[in-house]
Amino acid sequence: MGKSLFKIFLVLVLIVAVGMSIGCSWELGDVMKALFANKPRIASPSQPNQEYQRGRAQELRPDINVPPPAQPTEPASQAQSQKQPQEQKDFTQMISGLERISQVASEQPGIEAIPTQAIRPADAAHKVRWAPPPPGFFTADTFNYLIYREKNQVTSSIKSVLDTIHGNLMLDLTPFTVIIKPNKLLVMLFATKESYHDFTHLPSWSGASSDLQADTMYVIEGNSFYALSVHELTHLYFDGYFLPTLSPLWLSEGMAVYMQIYASKQKPSWVDHSLRRILSGEIIPFDEMTTTEDLSSYDTSRAELWYTQAYSVVDYLLNNRTRDEFYKFCNELKNKTPLYQALYRAYGMPFNKVSVLQNVWLHDLQKDYQEGRLFQTPPPQVKQIPPADGMAPAAPAKSAAKPNTGAAPQKPATKTTKINKLETVDANQYWGRTP
Repeated sequence: MGKSLFKIFLVLVLIVAVGMSIGCSWELGDVMKALFANKPRIASPSQPNQEYQRGRAQELRPDINVPPPAQPTEPASQAQSQKQPQEQKDFTQMISGLERISQVASEQPGIEAIPTQAIRPADAAHKVRWAPPPPGFFTADTFNYLIYREKNQVTSSIKSVLDTIHGNLMLDLTPFTVIIKPNKLLVMLFATKESYHDFTHLPSWSGASSDLQADTMYVIEGNSFYALSVHELTHLYFDGYFLPTLSPLWLSEGMAVYMQIYASKQKPSWVDHSLRRILSGEIIPFDEMTTTEDLSSYDTSRAELWYTQAYSVVDYLLNNRTRDEFYKFCNELKNKTPLYQALYRAYGMPFNKVSVLQNVWLHDLQKDYQEGRLFQTPPPQVKQIPPADGMAPAAPAKSAAKPNTGAAPQKPATKTTKINKLETVDANQYWGRTP
């Protein structure tokens, strides 16, 4: 045992002597660690680099295919660095608010202009092929849309907003989309009003439009993008359900305005103004409103009244009646049932005439107004003018408190709406039978 230890000691001394003679920097402690370590130690340079490690690995394992070292990224040229700020500035100026659209639609202003009448040719069921993007438009594709955007690339924010609108409309219009899935739509986003009007040839006040035959929506980027898109996409989804029949124009536009207000959670000012006109007795007869298919001859005032009536009737049919009745009503119209028969088959008595719908709708509209459910803000109060000498004092305002005289307050007179006497309908004639 003693001889073995002595031999090991001599070997160590010999190794140290040889190392000192050849200038090796190892110390005795390093030698001991190298001899008694579980794994052999591989010496490496004091400052290893990528080339050494890759070369050493390939040397130890020639079967491994080591990729070449990555080339360092070249710095941008001086011309590119000068060009980038200007491009960024131009890009920022092109953005009209679309990138900053909030998911909470109520923060976005609604559309104040009168909606553009939807393009609905008689042969809208025979779809036309989309044209390639015009010069200066970038393109992108989603599951629901093909998007052309003028001057700027289609970002993920734009896709997200459009997909959100699509998802909400699919839920709100479920009876009309669950059976007949809407086609993929083309959305053209215009950077300026000038380019939009040059392309669509629509009036200067138009901010968006839709083409049912081409399954296309045209819209200008801006703060009203959300409300405009909801309005126009409702045309494409809702009207698409009726094809190859065209839905009545009042129903199409009324539903589009209703969905626009419902999504943006606010009414355009012209809607409230027109509702007050209706309450004062200024009404377009339903025989005219329900048969009008072209609004080009209407002036602005009458067009606002027409759109408001259409919206208000749709609101009544959706919320004052049942949704099942409304869906049955639309299905009857899809099957080319005359309007008065579609009303009776869906809603029953007393709705056997269009004039009855007008009377009942107006009655409920006045009731909603009296109970404070029609307007978000009350109409402006008329300032009371003090009477002149010798004249009777003016009647106190409604909001003024009445003096307590001890007498019982008088009950206000109940307002009633006259409904014409209904005529009976021959059942055999209704069902198409001969007596």
